Amino acid sequence: MMRKYLIWLVAGPVIVLGALLGWNYMHKQALAQKALADAQAAELKDMPFLPSDAAAEVDKDAQNRQVLANAIKKFRAAKSFRTSITQTSANGTITGVVEYVKPLRLHAVLKTDDKKTLELIIVGETVYVRTSTNSWEMSNDAFAKDFGRSFFASMLITDDSIASFGIADDAPIALQANTQKRCTAFKTQYKQDDKMLDMSFCLDSTGSIAGMTTKVKDGEIDSSYTDYNDLFSIERPMMPLLTPDKPGAATSTAQ
Repeated sequence: MMRKYLIWLVAGPVIVLGALLGWNYMHKQALAQKALADAQAAELKDMPFLPSDAAAEVDKDAQNRQVLANAIKKFRAAKSFRTSITQTSANGTITGVVEYVKPLRLHAVLKTDDKKTLELIIVGETVYVRTSTNSWEMSNDAFAKDFGRSFFASMLITDDSIASFGIADDAPIALQANTQKRCTAFKTQYKQDDKMLDMSFCLDSTGSIAGMTTKVKDGEIDSSYTDYNDLFSIERPMMPLLTPDKPGAATSTAQ
């Protein structure tokens, strides 16, 4: 019996000492963890907010929209570029290459399904067309004039927001890799005459628009963009000298 009490007399202080040592260890661990958390908080104070997985899922569309908005701003700010165009419609297919210099200069070579080629230079409202004899002449060709007006009108829009392309604030934006053009397609919809039509912007690794595909009422327009802000020389072409036997030649009467 005495041995039993002696055991408790020895074990009691050992248990208390162990408890005190354990509490001291846990207290030091808690202080160390708090110090680490405070240090991490100080490091992250100036960093962007990192949302939780649930928040990131909710904000994914907003993030995509912001990336696209930045690309559109760069596109609107471009002083020049080269674009390859393929337009399909009920009237057939038109392909071509256009060099554009802000504000009102372009050089285009367009081809139709029947292999006809139209090369034109437009400066302001004046259209010049290359003839079959490889010379240039001023032209009132309706197609060329409409092409120039539409192109310039689309490029001189001062609004550099997503809405400038007719994309609504609540229009969804989905991402898809485009291996052919080596870019990421931002697929959405735009509104034209109360009808929603598909539209896709392909952004390259620099966040610039490398391509654009737009559904229209009777077809589709696919464009690829390169050489942003390069120097293109688009000048009025040299015209053949007019002589009295050519239409439009100036005549004078000696006094």
